[in-house]
Amino acid sequence: MGTREIDGWTVCSGAFQSGDVPAIADVEIQREGDPESSRFFRVVTDCTFAELGDAKSASDVVVDRIESIDENGVPYPLTY
Repeated sequence: MGTREIDGWTVCSGAFQSGDVPAIADVEIQREGDPESSRFFRVVTDCTFAELGDAKSASDVVVDRIESIDENGVPYPLTY
């Protein structure tokens, strides 16, 4: 699971994949010290991976590409 601190928000990722279905990256964002601020985003990649470990690496890429998070907790960009 990838974790980063961006603009005062903690950003975590996870992934799952099943067979021929493209990998899905789950991204959770929470403002530091504010559990009520939690946000959840799901990014469907355009790739399938033979191993779950590779899909997890893809979800880390999603978090690595986030440049900023606005005041509402929306990451930019949210892409794979």
